[in-house]
Order: sequence, then structure tokens, then C-alpha cells
Amino acid sequence: TYYTHRGPVIFTDDGPLSMRWTVLEDAGSVGAFLGAARSQSVEQFERAMESCHAPAQTMIVADRSGSIAIRATGLFPIRPGNGDGTITRDGTTSANDWLGYWPIDEYPHSVDPEQGYLASANQQPIDPEVQDRYLGVDWPTPWRAMRINELLRSDSAVTVESMTRYHTDPGNEKANLFVPAFLEAAERLLEESHDDDLAEAARLLAEWDRNYTKDNERAVLFEEALSLLTNRTWDELIATSSGRRIATPSQTMLAMLLQFPESPWWDQQHSEDVVESRDHLLASSLKDALLQVSDEYGPPDDGGWRWSGIRHANIWHLLGFPALSASELPVQGGSGNLNPSSGTGTHGASWRMVVDMGEQIRAWVTYPGGQSGNPASDFYQDRIEQWVDGTLDEALFPDDPNDLAPRDVISVLTLDPE
Repeated sequence: TYYTHRGPVIFTDDGPLSMRWTVLEDAGSVGAFLGAARSQSVEQFERAMESCHAPAQTMIVADRSGSIAIRATGLFPIRPGNGDGTITRDGTTSANDWLGYWPIDEYPHSVDPEQGYLASANQQPIDPEVQDRYLGVDWPTPWRAMRINELLRSDSAVTVESMTRYHTDPGNEKANLFVPAFLEAAERLLEESHDDDLAEAARLLAEWDRNYTKDNERAVLFEEALSLLTNRTWDELIATSSGRRIATPSQTMLAMLLQFPESPWWDQQHSEDVVESRDHLLASSLKDALLQVSDEYGPPDDGGWRWSGIRHANIWHLLGFPALSASELPVQGGSGNLNPSSGTGTHGASWRMVVDMGEQIRAWVTYPGGQSGNPASDFYQDRIEQWVDGTLDEALFPDDPNDLAPRDVISVLTLDPE
């Protein structure tokens, strides 16, 4: 293996390529985490994590005094020029070497904000209009973060019960933004000329409360309409050689585009004699979504549109054995929900925990699986139903085995050194 000051070298058809990565240069992160584990205050935690170099992560911390903080940890390289970390640079000149790292006082950071809470859902941590230095790309959509903020802003005294409920909250800010856009576009076009299919699609979508509950029968219509809108809006990005889209801008970009009804992005490339506007694309996507969903799942009120029969989670065995897996689990959630569901059933939130930071620490937890790795054990999949339902069990923190109540002891394993 060849290695340079810019990292390991791989050989491609275009020549050698060096790949510099902060993880390969890390020497202090293990000690940082050990220090964080021993911290007794927010201040001590933040000081310990200053030596965490890789991988970069967002850390949220709270202590018993009521102090809270959030900060990105890790090293963030400063690159020449615009700082873009997504491009390949000419390695024949040192002018393209990293210039150093962000000073830690410029990291995304907040301590004890006036709003009384802190939240992160992997969204872009800094407004680029405030700080345009390159921090990263391809951030997840902001819908989950927006929903978290909405829930916390609306409740000044969050309890363990309400926080537990938030984990599977069915609300979705994406739907709150796009559903009105579909309905308003349909209304404007129906005023110009009546269309039975469009009118029916709008009526059905208007019945939805925009919650991704298991028993709702309208989320599938919205998801299909949004998918069609996405494909049609970005048809300019389809490569003529392959027929595939070379890139798909984020839903955030699509949402921003709603503010520009005559943008050329709305125009369909295949319709040479017609120039489509935003409303035409929204209305046609909604209308065609009704036709496609009806064709695949049947009439809207015959039970085939029920979300629990369409969107599932799959908890696969690590080797992919179906008999040892739990598949087609109905979930309350969808793309952009606090309980995200990818549509393929393979991605979503797993570990859930609520902690009460009182004088005596208490916590409630669950996860999709079981305590035993033995498929023959009663505890192999015993947490799955609880995980699907969104309920939690209190975690036990005994200082001594004798602190456990008899009902909490299922078996005892004694290790004899002799």
C-alpha cells in the first residue's frame, strides 16, 4: 500500500489518487470518549470532547444541574479556494493541500439557549447565509428537525410520557408544506376547467389529516403524488445517453421552488408545444397519483390504501435468514417522520431512550430485537412488538445485585474461578 502525507493511494484508470481522511489521522478520540464518560457536568463533557478528532458527530449533553449543550465534534478541514470537499484536486501541487482545521470556537455550538431546549435530526447545522464555509454536503431533509422543534415549542413542560409519544409521532412537516400546495393548485385549475379525476384526487387528499398513522388511508396518495412531482420537475437532469437522472435535488430545493410558479424547472422537456407552470405540474402529479395508486391498491375506501399494509419495517438477521428475521412490521411513520420509514423497510430509527435527569437518574428504553442472540430463546425477539407500538420499559441501574426486585431477576449465572 502506498501512503503519502495526503493519505493512502489507490490507482485508477486516470492515475493515482490519494485520499485524505481525518479518521486515518486520529489519535485522540478514544481518550475523548473516556473523558466524556467520566464527566460530571456539561462543561467537563465539552472540554473532554475537544480532543475528539474523528469521525465528526453532533453531540448533545445534559447534566443534573439543568444545563444543556450541543456542539459538533471532530476536525473540519479548511481547503484552498472555496473549500469544497466534494471535488478531486490536483495533487501535483502543494497549493491544494489542506490549510488546517476550523478553530473549535467556530463549530456549530449552543449552551443553555433561551428557548429551553436543543434538538438535532442530522439536518444542516449552520445556515449557509450566516456561515458559508464548507462544512459538508448532502444533509438529510429538515422535516424531522422541524417537527421536533414544533413539538417542543408547543409544550413548556415535556414529561416522560410525552417524550415517549414523540418517538412515534405521526406528524410530518413535509406533508404540512406540500399538501396545501397540491390542493391549491388543483383548486385553481378546476376553476379554469373541470376534471373529474383531478377533483376526486383533491377531495381524497383533503380528507387526510397529514398524520402517518397505521390506519390512515391517504398517505399513500400523497407519497405517490410527491414522487411524480419530483420526477417531472427534475426531468432536465435525465441523461440522454442512459435515460437515468444524474442527480436529484433535495426535497428542500423542491419546496423552495414552489415560491416560483413560472420557473423553467416546471416545464416538461417532452412537451415541446406546451410550457407547464408549477400549478400544472402539481395538479397533473396529483391526478396521475390517484390513477396509479388505484391501479395498484384498488379503490380508495376498500382497505387497500391502509398505511399498515403498505409501509413496513424489516428487522433482518445479520446473515439475512428470513426465518430468523422479523419482517413486514407495520409502522407509524414515514419518510421525514420522527419515526422514519424508508419505504424499503431497511432504514429507520432503532434505539429509543427517555432519561429523567433528576437526583436519581431514571431512564426508559426499547430497541427492535431482544436481549438474547439465541433464536430458540423467548428473549430473541421479545422487544419487537414494544418497539412497533412505541412503548418503553424502565431501565434498571442497580448498584448491587441485591438491589433488584425478585420480579426483575429471570436467571442467575454464577462464575466460579475454580
